[in-house]
Amino acid sequence: MYQLEIEDYYRKNKEFPADNTALGMPNPESIIGNYLAAVYLDSGALHLQLGNKVRPQLKGKIISIRPVFVPDIYNAPVSWICGNDGVPENVAAAGDNRTNVEALSLPNSCR
Repeated sequence: MYQLEIEDYYRKNKEFPADNTALGMPNPESIIGNYLAAVYLDSGALHLQLGNKVRPQLKGKIISIRPVFVPDIYNAPVSWICGNDGVPENVAAAGDNRTNVEALSLPNSCR
């Protein structure tokens, strides 16, 4: 969901998109689905607000998906980390991690 567009923007502009508008995404509350209430883009990071069919204790919580990249090498591959997953050595992560879902409720790759 929008990762390829964010990567393309980064390569063309040498920075990550600031928000939904900068990337040409719909307003956050317009991106909804069975498990999503909204998708916010902030400084390259996607923040998924849970809603609709999630368990009641997760409704309204956020899981962040952030790009990780080699600074100043714009043709290097961009990878992604989820939630509280650590940033690998020698790379940087774009945006803030706003994940506020308890670790046990996150997929293993996001802990």
